[in-house]
Amino acid sequence: MPYIIDGNNLIGCSGDISLHDPEAREKIIPLIRRFQESKKTKITVVFDGEPQAHPAKQHLGPKFAILFPRLGHSADDEIKRILTDYRQSHEVILVSSDRELKAFAKERGAKTMNSIEFYYMLKRTTYIHGKREEHQKRIDTAVPQSEVEQWLKIFDQ
Repeated sequence: MPYIIDGNNLIGCSGDISLHDPEAREKIIPLIRRFQESKKTKITVVFDGEPQAHPAKQHLGPKFAILFPRLGHSADDEIKRILTDYRQSHEVILVSSDRELKAFAKERGAKTMNSIEFYYMLKRTTYIHGKREEHQKRIDTAVPQSEVEQWLKIFDQ
């Protein structure tokens, strides 16, 4: 299922990233990206404000896009436009805690998820991904041949 994420709303619901942090977007994107890669689903993140050294529309892969509203519009306006243009909106999940935006999405048949709930999904995915990487590093650890020979000598082989 594709996700449309109200980016600033998600940052505002996170416990460890502040909207006042100039790098807040750069901090949340890797979390969303890891979730997207694990679920292999399409994700569109819409942020309010200016793109800050990013183009107004940025694709980070075939299934991951970051959007900023057109001049004179808000992220909510952009999300509503996306939902209106979506052919099969009943397959979409809107991530936002904005009541008006969620009501709009539900009218279009989309599913909704609170930002705080999604944030904890992101954190859980990051934790699981980190554990997998740690486990894989243990598996991939190579023992140098000299160490193998040393152990063989110790055990008289």
